[in-house]
Amino acid sequence: MRMRKIISTLLLSTVVLGCSGRDLKIPQPEPMPSEKPEERPEDSETPDPATVKYVASAAELQALGTLEAGEEVVWRDGTYDNQDVRLKGAGTAENPVVLRAETPGGVCFTGTSRLTIEGAYVEASGLWWRDPEPVKGKAVVTLAKGSTHCTLADCAITGDATAEDAVTDTKWVSLYGTEHTVSGCTFRDKRNIGCLLVVWLETDIVPRHTIVRNRFERPATLRDAGGKAINGQETIRIGTSDFSMQTAACRVEGCYFYHCHGEQAEIISNKSCGNSYRGNLFVECQGTLTMRHGNGCTASGNYFRGNGMEGTGGIRLIGEDHVVEDNYLEGLAGTGYRSAICLVRGQQSPALNGYWQVKNARVRRNTIVDCKYAFNVNYGSSGSDQVMPVVGTRIEDNIVLLSSASSYAVFCAPTPAPEIEWKDNTIYGGRQSGVSLPVAASAPIVPDMSQAMEAIREGAGCSWKTE
Repeated sequence: MRMRKIISTLLLSTVVLGCSGRDLKIPQPEPMPSEKPEERPEDSETPDPATVKYVASAAELQALGTLEAGEEVVWRDGTYDNQDVRLKGAGTAENPVVLRAETPGGVCFTGTSRLTIEGAYVEASGLWWRDPEPVKGKAVVTLAKGSTHCTLADCAITGDATAEDAVTDTKWVSLYGTEHTVSGCTFRDKRNIGCLLVVWLETDIVPRHTIVRNRFERPATLRDAGGKAINGQETIRIGTSDFSMQTAACRVEGCYFYHCHGEQAEIISNKSCGNSYRGNLFVECQGTLTMRHGNGCTASGNYFRGNGMEGTGGIRLIGEDHVVEDNYLEGLAGTGYRSAICLVRGQQSPALNGYWQVKNARVRRNTIVDCKYAFNVNYGSSGSDQVMPVVGTRIEDNIVLLSSASSYAVFCAPTPAPEIEWKDNTIYGGRQSGVSLPVAASAPIVPDMSQAMEAIREGAGCSWKTE
């Protein structure tokens, strides 16, 4: 018997609206089809004991050995402490191996409990890790090396009652292997140091993972003795500096990021090539979606709403061949690296963990409303060795609408001289520095994006309450 996969993809379409004599294109979510939920096996028939087994401990699951295609394991409802769960399976696309909670959210793991998934086409759903105790070197959930096409769905990890810990570096989700899916999960309040969800790259392996419709909250920021935010508190990181020039081809789509402050710099840290960030919603997050290392990534159809909160930012570019298109950014109060859209100067001979020159970026059809710095271009830290300007870049068909005269529509460092083609942008309000672009005589009409953003928020996270 197969478990109903709780995976859907947020599709975006484009609505075209008249705007100051030209069209304004802003992504809108396409309504999801109305479908009757597929019946669970237990709703329609008595479970077949040959394929459905019940367990209530890690030892009982381990005693089953490697599960075969089509086998289903139901973990009985209850609270379980310090369970080191290892789920091994050899499923197929048509007949996956399934581990599910007896009732979604009814299985609660505490203490040092953790899950490792190994094999092919193995699915786990409906599980809750509440206030996990950090175990150095161990993630709460690991999809192991050599595994493929495994799924974590409708699960939650919450740390509301945990103590802040700036010493024990752990991850909540570690993804190795290839073509895994993390779907419809809730991750809330990680209070110890370490990235929340990490995609680990391996030599000559393209992971191609899908991270879709998840809800992320990380409001706590751990600081050093001087009050500075400590590195390593990202919500998502795809890759590492050492593997940053390798293709990952991962997709982050339809996710909701709320109060993801973490390290105050990178909400998502892209450190690999060929990744896509599409149709996500960022609300009051202090930091940016950062293309920190790697090339050829796309940020499209995302929504950023800062509501004027200090340090809220949008998208930061470092590296080559990135595309930033059809995004909506509103009320972001960040400056410098945390501007609405920031293109960074590079170093002359950067190490893999350095700042690579921005080349051949395409920034188009974005809408920026009431942000403190709409475009901060050719930017580098004062007194740094970031001397390589932005080159080969086109910024076109964007809308900038600012109501404050003190905000910057464009702030562009003139030296070293960048090579940027500015074309057909509509700019109304605010100041310009380093450039003198045409301004619109009247304010463009920008549609209300609330419904589109609410659709993403409602569609993200697990199906059951974690309160």
